[in-house]
Amino acid sequence: MPAVPAYFHRLGDACEVFGRLDNDWVDRSTVEQVLGVSKTVAWRILRRCGAVDGPGNTLICRRDELVAALRRLQETGQFERESRRRERLTGYLERLAEVGRSRRTTVATEDRAMDLINTRFERLPAGITLTPKHLSIDFSSPEEFLQRVGSVIFALQNDYEAVRAFIESGPKAP
Repeated sequence: MPAVPAYFHRLGDACEVFGRLDNDWVDRSTVEQVLGVSKTVAWRILRRCGAVDGPGNTLICRRDELVAALRRLQETGQFERESRRRERLTGYLERLAEVGRSRRTTVATEDRAMDLINTRFERLPAGITLTPKHLSIDFSSPEEFLQRVGSVIFALQNDYEAVRAFIESGPKAP
């Protein structure tokens, strides 16, 4: 069994569910379902919370005693650090999923990709207007937006000196 139980973050919700049960007794299968744990872990939880042998060779615990024991476990703060770690991990995984989705976005097909990478300042595609003091990009879809912004970026990378000279040659401020 791990040092920090995997069910600790569900204790608050589980206490509410157990508190609403109609039956005064809680068995192992109910603990399994509510906490989402295995039979063995449910058995250990019940033993820890004062369970007794029930009819048919089952293990049961008074609902009130179980809820009180789980609340005490929750209030000790013993798992607070692990709870914060789990929240950080969840946030990290969400950000990682977003990066994965963005990496699967196709900006251009293979044949168009080479044209995009080789974009030069003097050959910016239609829909891009660059003056010494203004950049305008017209697009009609997210793909077209990505392609045109990419064209500007690659033109800067491929012809930075020409772009700089063009911008610096613009109208001077008074």
